[in-house]
Amino acid sequence: MRFIDEKGGLLGLLDAAARGYPTTPGAFAPTGDGDLRPAVYAPDASYPETAASAIAALFPEDFDPLMAERLAVRAFPSAPQQCESLDGILVADYASGPSGSSEDAGAAFLAGILAAAARKSGPRLLLSDGAGSEGAALSEAIAGIKDLRLALLYPEGARASGIKSQRLAREGGQVSLLGVRGDRGAVDRLIREAAGKNVAGMGATAAGPANPARFAARIVELASIFSILRKGEAGDLFMGIRAGDGLGFAACLWAWRLGLPLMGIVLSVGEKGVLGLDTAGRDLIDRFEADRPGVIRSLALLQPVDRESARRSRAALEAAGGPALDLASAMTLVAAERSLDAGLRGHARIVVPRAADPRWDVGMAGGGPPGGGLSDARVDAEIEPTLGELARALTAR
Repeated sequence: MRFIDEKGGLLGLLDAAARGYPTTPGAFAPTGDGDLRPAVYAPDASYPETAASAIAALFPEDFDPLMAERLAVRAFPSAPQQCESLDGILVADYASGPSGSSEDAGAAFLAGILAAAARKSGPRLLLSDGAGSEGAALSEAIAGIKDLRLALLYPEGARASGIKSQRLAREGGQVSLLGVRGDRGAVDRLIREAAGKNVAGMGATAAGPANPARFAARIVELASIFSILRKGEAGDLFMGIRAGDGLGFAACLWAWRLGLPLMGIVLSVGEKGVLGLDTAGRDLIDRFEADRPGVIRSLALLQPVDRESARRSRAALEAAGGPALDLASAMTLVAAERSLDAGLRGHARIVVPRAADPRWDVGMAGGGPPGGGLSDARVDAEIEPTLGELARALTAR
């Protein structure tokens, strides 16, 4: 599998991940053929072994089997804990890592790739909007990796939360926190402008969720969990997607195209529709639809879900001994329950990912962010959204 850049050229995963984003809005789109079925149907493979096989199968020109195994052990060390919610629903916990979110695996996969790139071509600077669990996941992923530095950018009004104090550059770590005088669009434009350039003596990588390595990690995760679930159980497998997660939806579509035995994708429709504000995910989904007309209509199961229903379902799951869900994952749970009631019950299983610790929900009770991160860290500097000011802030003494 390769990735199409904004000029129509093809990039291998290593080059695409090192740059991260195109200059234009959207994401590098995957292309080419691969086959996940040998990895998924390996009879005795463990979760990391399946991940290594999937990595090697998708990117044979980028990774030899040894490197694929190293990346798998780093990013996919163990299968998510599983909890049967109702007949036909399985809650899989992807939020038990260091950041308390499902972003940990993709961030670790990207960090492993960039560590190899830094050994060959010098230090690298990862750039990302630090809001929510993003900053925590990336800061933990690069911790202790020589020649990787992370700059987290925060638009006006955003809080720098979830970063452990020992990860901060001012405390001897590798992470700089920068406030940007502008909105989230200004932050995104600055990151895209910097991607692929030299900033403060380092090669700059757009490290957000649409980075090709993080997108590829979602596909590898799907192959790995399906390999575990298909053993010893009958019934069609469906995947639930967190409300607003366009990149997760796109990853399911490409995994299906690459041979994943996925019968359908369950999506909750909330106040902001199916994809919310996820422009990169929408771009990838549009490209898939253009290439495979009609497939999305046959795979997607849409269920309108309101927040109150999600809260009730979340409370019922927790009362029954299940894990505490964030609100978006709880909306997926309701969508799965309604899909079973609509005719799937008895011959299908729906995987509902627990995508985040509920403390990441805005206004959620229970103290600060998970993992011991700071609730509202002081930024190191405030900058205008320009490359010059970004470089000056990163080199200031």
